Amino acid sequence: MESAYGEELEMFRATVRAFFRKELVPRAREFDDKGSDRAFWHAAGKAGLLGTIIPEEYGGPGADPLSIMIVSEELGRCPAAASIGSSISSDIATGFLIHNGTEAQKKYWAPKILSGDAIQAMALTEPEAGSDASAIRTTAHREGDHYVINGAKCFISNGHKADLIYAIAKTDPAARAKGMSVIIVPGDTPGVTRRRMNTMGYRGGDTGEIFFSDVRVPLTNLVGEEGGAMKMFHRTIALDRMQICARALGAAEAGFEMTLEYVRNRKMFGQRLVDFQNTQFKLAEMEVDVKVGRALLNEMIRKYRAGTFTDDDGSTVKIWIPEMEARVLDSCVQLWGGYGFMDDSPISRMYTAARVDRIFAGATELQKSMMARKYLK
Repeated sequence: MESAYGEELEMFRATVRAFFRKELVPRAREFDDKGSDRAFWHAAGKAGLLGTIIPEEYGGPGADPLSIMIVSEELGRCPAAASIGSSISSDIATGFLIHNGTEAQKKYWAPKILSGDAIQAMALTEPEAGSDASAIRTTAHREGDHYVINGAKCFISNGHKADLIYAIAKTDPAARAKGMSVIIVPGDTPGVTRRRMNTMGYRGGDTGEIFFSDVRVPLTNLVGEEGGAMKMFHRTIALDRMQICARALGAAEAGFEMTLEYVRNRKMFGQRLVDFQNTQFKLAEMEVDVKVGRALLNEMIRKYRAGTFTDDDGSTVKIWIPEMEARVLDSCVQLWGGYGFMDDSPISRMYTAARVDRIFAGATELQKSMMARKYLK
């Protein structure tokens, strides 16, 4: 099926795929234990995978915002990415800085993002505030020319190692969602502590908890306006949901291709596994699913570029593609049989890692609820 990304981004895809083969595949098991290291991030920066939307005036390439989707899709297609998860696709957070940051913030952080010296983390989710972002309890109150931040965040991608934390805190708790602000907190700021979290999949993904205890940062670390966090998120969340779906689609396509190759070679009762009609039917179902997923994502890419992408579109793609990924990879594991259950099997790790895609950036149930609001009018 013809790609909706365009020739330039398809050329970028070749760079991304080559990078993962060279820098990720040989080290995936190592990352399981310790997470990705600085060498990996520096290599990603050198290869041009980081800060792709940073304009040329700040040292970046000023690339198409959809470049993040290419990175995510290739992460999904690479079985080794089941170790590091979202990792460098957390570059989606760069939009906060570029679209809303001050000149001083951009000039200071952009070079560090591009080189891999500044790993980014978007710190929103809390123990009692996930899908309901307005329920966060982290606060930032003014004391002279500083904000003093207190609170805790969890399930934060790159939270364990991030150098640049976009802390979402309430500068006006009484205003709920309208009182939420984005504040830059350098990872080495006194009062910031972290703990790595063990996860079902993405064991090398550096998912972490972040604790803020009387953390003091200058008022100049505010990104955009006080109370402007939700407005910033609205601009970012559509692309974030699409890049998650790109990763899910990449994994589903790769899983189908790997499984097709496997059943063509696996012998059972003197026949190839692919010679059984049930196998053929399951393969056909998977192929239809990935083709529909590709067609849906292509359409959403076109709408995004045309400026006609709606909240309903975001929910539609976020509901369908991760759920499709789950169906396809489950069928793959079934056809691999006992080998599919083994942890050293790529399809096993892809299956486990995929589970979070139905939760990331608004769970399936939240998306359905958001779509359903119009039915009540």
